[in-house]
Amino acid sequence: MHNIRNSFNAIKNTNDEDTNNMKIIHTADWHLGDSFHGYDRIEEHEHFFGWLKGIIADERPDALLIAGDVFDNANPSAQAEEMFYRFLAQATALHPGMRIIITAGNHDSGRRLQAPAELLRPMGVEIRGVIKHDEQNQPLTDDLIIPIGTVGSSEVEAIVLAVPYLRMGDIALRDTLSNSVREFFIDLVSKVRKAYGRDIPVVLMAHLYTAGAEIAQNEHSERLVVGGEDCLDIHSLDVGANYVALGHIHKAQAVGGRDKTAYYAGSPMPMSFAEKNYSHGVNIITFGDNNRAVVDRLAYQPLRAIKSVPDNGGATLHDVLEQLRSLPKADKVSPSQWPYIEVKLSENTLTPTAQGDISTALQDKAVRLCRVIRIVPDTIAESKRRKMHSLDQLRNISPLDIAHDAYLAAKGCEMNEELVKRFQQVVKIVNSTNNQ
Repeated sequence: MHNIRNSFNAIKNTNDEDTNNMKIIHTADWHLGDSFHGYDRIEEHEHFFGWLKGIIADERPDALLIAGDVFDNANPSAQAEEMFYRFLAQATALHPGMRIIITAGNHDSGRRLQAPAELLRPMGVEIRGVIKHDEQNQPLTDDLIIPIGTVGSSEVEAIVLAVPYLRMGDIALRDTLSNSVREFFIDLVSKVRKAYGRDIPVVLMAHLYTAGAEIAQNEHSERLVVGGEDCLDIHSLDVGANYVALGHIHKAQAVGGRDKTAYYAGSPMPMSFAEKNYSHGVNIITFGDNNRAVVDRLAYQPLRAIKSVPDNGGATLHDVLEQLRSLPKADKVSPSQWPYIEVKLSENTLTPTAQGDISTALQDKAVRLCRVIRIVPDTIAESKRRKMHSLDQLRNISPLDIAHDAYLAAKGCEMNEELVKRFQQVVKIVNSTNNQ
């Protein structure tokens, strides 16, 4: 299998002499069970698993780290769970002795993910879904410390700190959330250094949103907290670990200062149209001089592409139809590879017949149509956003109009009919509750 390998220049140094033969794969944010605008993604995830098993066969890693959001929701379908456990069985059979370490993300139910941990441990699979606490509600961290070695060796050659998604109450709260998380991580690393010495490589797994991470400007499928209250100072990750294996943000990237040790592996496929230009893959970590992390990136090409018509901005219905008619015909492309597309019409061109015209143009095309949206030019959007100035105006405007303006400000397009319908249902429920 041919794999595209490249390096993060901030950390890679080909002059380093390897002093530790440990090899680790870092991945995250699989979101098994996800549906994309109503289309299931089972084939896409199976394609990724096939690729990842090929990587395991080629690279022969000592450990596979999955840093949260294994599933797309806390109550995944039986099909999603079956796919997950089948992969674990196949991967461990493919490369016996490889450790697989899994932590829960914010999309997962930590307790549900961790439920089969005792059954999976004999296979070399470790799952950490929740933080345990003692009778005084103090966090118990010993089981977050997982020693690992190279396959076939009984020596402890690295330590993985498997920290699941931290929720309010999991850790002692100090002056800020960033400082609270930092102290929690520092205590973990210090405990390892005391037990195993300062020369052993330490890998910290965490599922969080750190300041400075590049995120999409809209359609945050990561479920980021409004206002950035869950955003942590990058300083909170500067805790003495040799590598920080992050999950939560879907764009693969290194974060931090000049000597970067923290990396988001990114999701294996785009989770929204805002992520259509993201690169995908896994990180390969080895340790060089002074146990410095050497990070290679193996690129993965998802089964289905995500496209916008037009690619940027909006276009008239006439121009859009011309572009749609030039798309490949359905009988020329395998259905499993039909891309997802969105159609973006410019202001005042979303006519009553537009949806039908677009559907007709796509009847014999190799695409999965997801949505048709109206793009409002920045100048018009700005003028609409400025139409409310005073508290009196806010008192006299409907909740739906406020929602329209907020959606326009965030996404640069109008709410579609389905979203309007759902919003009106919520308003009706709230009004009914308030009148009781």
